Amino acid sequence: MITSVVYRLSKNLLFRIAFLLCACTALVVVAIIGFNQHFDTKYLYVAGLSWWEGLNAYDPDVASQLGANQSLGGFFYPPQIAPLCLLLGAFPWTQAKVVMTLLNVFCTGILAFLGVLLVKQPQVKQLRVPGSSPGWFIPAIVIANPFTLNIIVLGQTTLIVATALVSGWYYAYRGRWVLSGVLIAISTIKPQLSLLVILWLLLERRWRILAVAAVTTLIFCLVPMVITGPIDVFFHWFASLGAHKNIFANVLGFPAVFSIKNLLYTAGIQVPQLLPLGIVITVLLWRYRSRLIIDDVIGLLLAISVLFGFAHHYDLIALAPLMAAFWRHLSHRPKVTLVALTMMFVMFFPRNVFMTFIHSELLLQYRVLLVIGLTIWLGVMSVKRKAEIWGMS
Repeated sequence: MITSVVYRLSKNLLFRIAFLLCACTALVVVAIIGFNQHFDTKYLYVAGLSWWEGLNAYDPDVASQLGANQSLGGFFYPPQIAPLCLLLGAFPWTQAKVVMTLLNVFCTGILAFLGVLLVKQPQVKQLRVPGSSPGWFIPAIVIANPFTLNIIVLGQTTLIVATALVSGWYYAYRGRWVLSGVLIAISTIKPQLSLLVILWLLLERRWRILAVAAVTTLIFCLVPMVITGPIDVFFHWFASLGAHKNIFANVLGFPAVFSIKNLLYTAGIQVPQLLPLGIVITVLLWRYRSRLIIDDVIGLLLAISVLFGFAHHYDLIALAPLMAAFWRHLSHRPKVTLVALTMMFVMFFPRNVFMTFIHSELLLQYRVLLVIGLTIWLGVMSVKRKAEIWGMS
């Protein structure tokens, strides 16, 4: 009964328009008009001011000289983020917040568009989904996603990185290697999200893409390298990472931290860093890549990155390709689609609401279990669908 109602509504044009309009309204009201925090933008802005002044952005004393309160943390981004910081630093603070908001809104639109492209124009033609439903619902879900709104409110960079990664991957497998390389270079401003994608491209021997990415990254680093020294700037960045892990918002057990390691820590189980295991899983996926749908791999790699590396809850917006992947595989199975939608809805649902009636911190790690379940489910579907396509060819 519920499935049939949802299915009929999804085919109704007025419902589609209303759904997308509500999503856009939520974006405008909550993220643009309603809040003005830009907590993370402040660090980017101060770094930009530092570099404009010819100073070392990684020096806490420099930030203090510029009137910034860095008591809650310092500047931890790699030097290739300099163009964004310099752009923000070129404006007064009030205008810089507007620039960051517009940039994140732009990336939200591109990420939503990419989700539709991955459904309508997949590498494997047999996976194309007929109809216009993806063009309405995927953008609405990306736009009104609580993680999207949170990132825009904070002035965070995950939307920029996720958009660069997904688009870089999309064009890597469509012959646009220069554009792909530039986009991959942009994604390296958050190495914890881009590392496994770069590893995959390395295993694939996509030398041209990686060469463009390397050169572009060095170009992005030119200003900090000139100011601090071509080698010293990277030492300053590496040194800052030691303080990064001790910031209250990054320590294990903090509500916003997301990873399998954090789940185990909450359960009272201490384990070493799990990123090496994530790298091993990535290599195994590459080893058996012929059994996978290639457009599914970007979602799998990003899921592995947040599960086995370091992430915050808002970084889950990087899993937007999972929506496209599930849409491709389940569009002809309404009942199973409802199960997947329910899992994603619970994953997106604000954690603070659950905290009102769930008082166990371990149970509040439900998102980790959901992402594990969705990742395994997608991997199984990808293998089965590839086998079916082989059987038909």
